[in-house]
Amino acid sequence: MKKLLTFVLLVMLACLFLDKVGGSDMHMQFNGDEIDGPLEWLFGLVFAGGGLLVAAIALVCAAVVTGVVLAGVGVVLIAVLALCVVLVLALSTPVLLPLLIPVAIVWLIVSRKHKQAQAHQHSL
Repeated sequence: MKKLLTFVLLVMLACLFLDKVGGSDMHMQFNGDEIDGPLEWLFGLVFAGGGLLVAAIALVCAAVVTGVVLAGVGVVLIAVLALCVVLVLALSTPVLLPLLIPVAIVWLIVSRKHKQAQAHQHSL
């Protein structure tokens, strides 16, 4: 199937190429002069390819600039988000103080038991 598909694509490209070579319906003007002759299609393809190359370069440059701008905006947004989190934590500390006292007591009890268990293991 791959060989058949490749063959069909090559035949289609050859037909298109031969249509452009033999076709005389292409008219091109360069600096006000009409270019004709057997290589008229070649000049048209070269100039069209040059336009596509310029367009591709412009798209790449636009993508790079957009990426840099959006990356900068992302860094600023992350900094603003971190600042908001710190501000919310700072404002909620007095409200959380009654909750932190029992947590601190439990933490001290657990850490003392942990230290006693380690001291018991070192003595063995």
